[in-house]
Amino acid sequence: MKKIILLLSVLIIIGACSNKNEIPKPAKPIDKAVMENILYDLALLQALKSYSPDKLTKNSIDSKTYIFKKYKIDSVQFVENNKYFASNIETYKLMFENVSNRLQKEKSQIDTILNKESKIKAKKIRDSIIKSSKKSKKETKIIAKG
Repeated sequence: MKKIILLLSVLIIIGACSNKNEIPKPAKPIDKAVMENILYDLALLQALKSYSPDKLTKNSIDSKTYIFKKYKIDSVQFVENNKYFASNIETYKLMFENVSNRLQKEKSQIDTILNKESKIKAKKIRDSIIKSSKKSKKETKIIAKG
């Protein structure tokens, strides 16, 4: 009797787990690549909002409105598509990994540019100090001769 109850319990659990509540495809589907772009832009806007919230306010940019206008979608379409993609955890995870990789690549490129600019500024400062030092030595020699 215990074996039958255990077997039935296991079958019910397996049935419940395998019975996915699949989300139907949205009425206005967004292409997976476009959805990745939306998630990427949202990540950038969220980072900007966290890092420098006054920039968005100062430029009268509302993140959601900006995204909806840029991709010509509405909030319902975004929510339905986001829910649809999120229902397939592997696909959604892959999308976020792609967004994360893209953000890392952008960060590396920006870091490289900033590093080059920093080296150029340091060289200019160093050259300016050397030039000023040489000028100061000449003035000292002129004063000493005079």
